[in-house]
Amino acid sequence: MTSNAAVETWCEAIGVMFDIRPTLSGRTPFRAKVDAFMLGELGLGVVQASAQQFDRARNRLARDGMDHILLQFYMVGHCGRRDTQRARQTQPGDLLICDLAQPLATSASDFTNLTLVVPRRLLAPLLPSLDERHLNILSGSQPMIALLRKHMQALHDSASHLSTGQAQSLIAPTLQLASAAIQGAITESVQAGVVQSLTAAIAEHLDAHLHIRNLNAEQIAAQFGISLRKLHYLFESRGGFANYVQKRRLERCREMLSKAEFAHLSLARIAEYYGFSHMETFSRAFRRQFGLTARALRALSLEGSHVPGNRLAQGSAWSSWIAGMK
Repeated sequence: MTSNAAVETWCEAIGVMFDIRPTLSGRTPFRAKVDAFMLGELGLGVVQASAQQFDRARNRLARDGMDHILLQFYMVGHCGRRDTQRARQTQPGDLLICDLAQPLATSASDFTNLTLVVPRRLLAPLLPSLDERHLNILSGSQPMIALLRKHMQALHDSASHLSTGQAQSLIAPTLQLASAAIQGAITESVQAGVVQSLTAAIAEHLDAHLHIRNLNAEQIAAQFGISLRKLHYLFESRGGFANYVQKRRLERCREMLSKAEFAHLSLARIAEYYGFSHMETFSRAFRRQFGLTARALRALSLEGSHVPGNRLAQGSAWSSWIAGMK
């Protein structure tokens, strides 16, 4: 496809929302790619495209009647207003809010963004002064903004595997989290969705860092911008923060002991890797959780015998959260 043909195809595709003008050098071909899903009334997609300008003039607003809010994370490249001098540009990870019911004139470099398209009537009840948020840029370094970005990325990654019912069940918590992130505050009306998303994000982070010895509650609370008391509250239903971390570490040890590729590693080495510095403590905890010793489990696994099932649910934190919301 020639560059002119690519531009025409892209204009036709994006024309439902914007008038666009490429800002390419003559030697650079235009490229655009969209990987998008519909989740009930929400649209969620990853867009990769060459540099361009986006416009929504007043005459277009009256003509197309679009009344949607775009929540856009620019992961690569930047975007910002053209109608004011020294306008702020997004930095990687920042959130840009676009109100399609208001005039818009922005310019973007070559970019990759993650976009959530939300009908105004779904977001307005949760987000006071929504009209004033148009073209606001919120820093990706804010804990709640980072949480929303992580949530949207995980939702996009999982979208192709969700049933219609699962996708529908995720709309409310997604909008609640978006509202809390934009306001920078957790109100009573959005608390449930934020709690679910925040707990899932922390659990996913813990699972990726179980090998770090000093994985403590104070560190995690600071990293996610919440109080220590809040962290302990989030993990009450999972037996408490420390208990959750220990169970997940024991689960990882069990996985290694069950695989022949790790047979050359001693029990002590595996236990130590996951933070158990005393074998006696590890052995007691392992037997209490799985009903047999670590040595016996390894022997059974290597012999190909049946090993008792885990007590801890399998699957990523994200999958577990989805299943729990059916």
